Amino acid sequence: MSDTNSTQSSAQQSLHYSLLSAFLKGTVKIPQMPENALRIRSLLRDPYTSLEHLSRVINSDPPLAAYLMQFADSPLLKSARPCRSLRDVLARLGTSKLNNLVLSFAVRNIFISKELALQKAFRARWNASLARAAWSASLTSVLPEISADDALLGGLFQDIGSLPLLAELENWPQIERETDNLNTVCEQLSGQIGTVLLTSWKQPSHLVDCARYRNGHLASSSADTAQLYELVQIGEALHNPLKHQQLAQLPLAQQIFNDMDVEKVQQQLQEQVQVWFLLLGVKTRAR
Repeated sequence: MSDTNSTQSSAQQSLHYSLLSAFLKGTVKIPQMPENALRIRSLLRDPYTSLEHLSRVINSDPPLAAYLMQFADSPLLKSARPCRSLRDVLARLGTSKLNNLVLSFAVRNIFISKELALQKAFRARWNASLARAAWSASLTSVLPEISADDALLGGLFQDIGSLPLLAELENWPQIERETDNLNTVCEQLSGQIGTVLLTSWKQPSHLVDCARYRNGHLASSSADTAQLYELVQIGEALHNPLKHQQLAQLPLAQQIFNDMDVEKVQQQLQEQVQVWFLLLGVKTRAR
């Protein structure tokens, strides 16, 4: 029986690496950023873009407009005056937050699959990415040199490789569809595929590094300041029960929290995390 299991495991590993090779060699087409998202981000970079023009472009994409209107009453927009229109929301969000929200919405919608098992795996991993982003953004309260906007995107992007990976699995029926096996494939390959994806999207290196070092393979760095990928690794350790024990092994976590255990760190950040959970629509409560 053990020989049979070993043979099956070797066969699955071989398939996994064949799948990775297909991405690295360009055999699998990397999904592109949706055209409307690219157009909006281009407008945001243009200092002459008016709010009226931006509102019209975003309203031409009803799902995106509805998504952004969710933030009308968000604590993120700290103001006594309510937002009554999309224009109000855009004005309150500001360029940086709006840019990141448009990007996160676009990322969420690049995954398409008709297979129920793959849809289920995607929903679970996307929700985990939202939770990681919430914890990462909350950590900026103790690491003010990193912006909450960058931390949010870094948390979302750490496992972004799982999205095109799960979509491509429709073409690989020989890979088992059990939940544990799909998670194993994602854990093994997401970092490298995510690095390829973010590089092709021309994202800055500090965001690419969040995918590159998602499995804790720390880069040797002489930087005096905290790195974004280090903060995101802490966010992952805080939100994922399977990785709680890794918190004590992360140099940046030791520097910030000394000998505090996971539960104490979570309690310290609880209130902020709940705000981000509400904002991002995370399906579970912060622990």
